[in-house]
Amino acid sequence: MKYPKVVLTADRTLMSPYRGISLASFFGCAPALDPNRSHDSIWYKILGNQVTPKLLFDFICNPIANSNGLADYAPYGLRKVEAALLRDGYAKEDVVVAHPDHIDKFIGPQTEFVGTYEMDPLGMGPVTMTFTYGRKQMSYAEFYNRDLHHRINSAKQKNGSKAKVVVGASGTWQYNYDPAKIEEYGLYAIVEGDLGGIGPEIDGAGGRFFDSMINNELETANPFKKSEFKVEIKEFDRNGRKYHGRFIHYSKEPSVDEIPDIVNPSMHGMVEVMRGCGRGCKFCDVTLRPLRYYPVEKVQREIQINMKYGGLKNAWIHSDDIFVYGLNPRTTKNMQPNREAIEELFKGIMETGVEHTNPTHGTLAGAIADEKLIPNVSKIIKAGPSNHIGVQCGFETGSIRLIGKYADRKLAPFRPSEWHWVVKEGVKTLNENYWVPAFTLIMGLDNNENADDSWETIQLIHQLEKEQPDSKFTVTPLTFVPIGLLEKSDFFDIGNTMDPAKLGVMYKTWQHNFKYAIHKFMHKVGQNDPIKKVFFATLARTLGGVPLSAMERYARKKSPEHERVIEKIKAQYA
Repeated sequence: MKYPKVVLTADRTLMSPYRGISLASFFGCAPALDPNRSHDSIWYKILGNQVTPKLLFDFICNPIANSNGLADYAPYGLRKVEAALLRDGYAKEDVVVAHPDHIDKFIGPQTEFVGTYEMDPLGMGPVTMTFTYGRKQMSYAEFYNRDLHHRINSAKQKNGSKAKVVVGASGTWQYNYDPAKIEEYGLYAIVEGDLGGIGPEIDGAGGRFFDSMINNELETANPFKKSEFKVEIKEFDRNGRKYHGRFIHYSKEPSVDEIPDIVNPSMHGMVEVMRGCGRGCKFCDVTLRPLRYYPVEKVQREIQINMKYGGLKNAWIHSDDIFVYGLNPRTTKNMQPNREAIEELFKGIMETGVEHTNPTHGTLAGAIADEKLIPNVSKIIKAGPSNHIGVQCGFETGSIRLIGKYADRKLAPFRPSEWHWVVKEGVKTLNENYWVPAFTLIMGLDNNENADDSWETIQLIHQLEKEQPDSKFTVTPLTFVPIGLLEKSDFFDIGNTMDPAKLGVMYKTWQHNFKYAIHKFMHKVGQNDPIKKVFFATLARTLGGVPLSAMERYARKKSPEHERVIEKIKAQYA
């Protein structure tokens, strides 16, 4: 049997349709195992070390379909790498995107390179750090990433392969904080961004990178050798033991013409429309990339690939702020949206024949900076009572002090002092046009969040509930992770530094999600199958109160101050 030269793959949490449940892809951040659970506890007797029951997780995180072990769908970034190799002369039979459960079918003596696409390989992403109390528990993202690497190593040993295992994508910065995993997984190299852990845009280099890796040109660090790929051999000292890792850096940004079109279907029907952001938030790494916009024709071609070869009827439009599309932040006054460009983009998307589309990310300021923008786009994409548009927005904090210090351009064309109005008006405008924002906020921002900042966040969420009782939005708190311009800062240690006010923020966000989102509107959006809607709505209502009870127990054990904050929120901010 002839094995392919290059095998690309990703772990189960990145290769699941999550049964079509809106926002369920965040479920990979859920805690899987608690290695410190007492063997005497009732939970250990029922579940062992499991936190979120594996049976439940595996049911919701169902595996994608495969064709003889080939993944029918794959993460968009992985499809870009695949397309780059095919563009640059690699034969189709030499490049395989493998289903993680069937990796052993493809790794053999002729395999030179195994590349894994990793977003949160060690469970250090902001959402995951929150759900696992600062990694005191193991998340499913880490659990299945570990499972994938063990499968790869078993396949290599079984089939006599000496393939180089290389990890890439935006989560590879995490190996700097737990270098023992480099040794455990047998990693040849980690492809790392130069700033803030940005996943290098390696699809521009494509074949040149893989040729260099396969031909052992990136074996050692050589500052005197000219190469677009920089090799760095890092040494780590952990608990008196030394670990080493080979880190590859690639800092060039391809032009739009150098970015290949995908040739096979992407997960969730995702297609990209731009790279970069231009907002300049200090806690984000995307702002460090230059802005580039895909022309409408390029977007259409990728959507048509998903429709033709994947049978997909939806297009998930990826950007880091859809309302920046088509503008030049250096010359556009106050980042006023280019409404004409955005309208043309969505007209082109709908002309492909998709039945539903929604952007991944957008800013509240951008949504309301032009009063015609959201109504016009909503008409184009046929938003309505039976077709809600989900979009992730950065709420970040209710603190005017913090938003002004770390994200003042996020509000442009508005001022930091107007942040509360922007949030309220943004929710109102989006909801009136059948858009549902999924907010994320940052706990312990740059370890500079005080109690007044936290209470300002709690109060702003409460004001939204009371002033707009029928509003539709969710709020997810994320712990601060040092990336972007704050990469030299420390992690916010949620496991050891959860002061009363920050616990209050966590409690308030979940109280809102349970009382308003789960009970009032989540069953109306997402799933098209009415039976599935009822099933998952019932499941959410059954399990939705568990985190609240857990936080209440935590507060009682932690201190009287923590318990008073919870009681105050229940009495005054419910």
